[in-house]
Amino acid sequence: MEKNSLYDRPDLYDLMAPRDPVLERFYIETARERGGRVLDLACGSGRLTIPLAQAGFQVVGGDLSPEMLERARSHARAQAIELDLVQLDMRDFDFKGRTFDTIIVAMNSILHLHSLDDFRGFFGSVGRHLSQKGRLAFDAFLPNIAMLNSDPDRRELIGTVVDDALGPITVEETASYEPLTQIRHANWYWSSEAAKDFWKVRLQMRSIFPQEMPLLVASGGLRLIERFGDFDRSPLVTGSMRQVCVCAPAPAS
Repeated sequence: MEKNSLYDRPDLYDLMAPRDPVLERFYIETARERGGRVLDLACGSGRLTIPLAQAGFQVVGGDLSPEMLERARSHARAQAIELDLVQLDMRDFDFKGRTFDTIIVAMNSILHLHSLDDFRGFFGSVGRHLSQKGRLAFDAFLPNIAMLNSDPDRRELIGTVVDDALGPITVEETASYEPLTQIRHANWYWSSEAAKDFWKVRLQMRSIFPQEMPLLVASGGLRLIERFGDFDRSPLVTGSMRQVCVCAPAPAS
């Protein structure tokens, strides 16, 4: 994970990622179908980890960013919740034989994986940590061709938030797309009323097209068993905004 990333400032990240009850309900219901042990990968500041713990699961949160993990600990303390939080790289992790009934990667975090080796490492690590009837659940933006072909020199407003100390903040974006790697290279510009562009961060996200998703899943020994167009479990159709995926271990040969 490169430095000067969005995840170095969890206070600002949280402003752009408020709680989503529909997202929480999907992942909690999915976990309830399997059992009580949940691993929340790329857990960030605990946006989903804490609701999972409140729902009664034995949940472990893992993230590469120490800043985000410390923010999650702070949120948990404020709500009198004990969280098991671990710094890890989701491309290669090892819980020494411990398995989970559900492994979750929420909020497009899988798009931080860029290469085929990244995906093989991720899906392979997940497969080693799923219980016999365990499930992997994750979501990813459905690629939007118009968005990928945006003018790299044009700033687009992507959000307006309010910080207790800085006041109103606008977040703008410029972006370019590299079709050979399928990576969208974005720059986010944060401006307050007192300081224009007080913070600039890069955000590199890979696009995963619908036809390649099952192949990437299979590259690590899993299989895609369900796919929805949103967290309400509506079908994946033309016009859907995301791919919400549920995967299982591949049958033993």
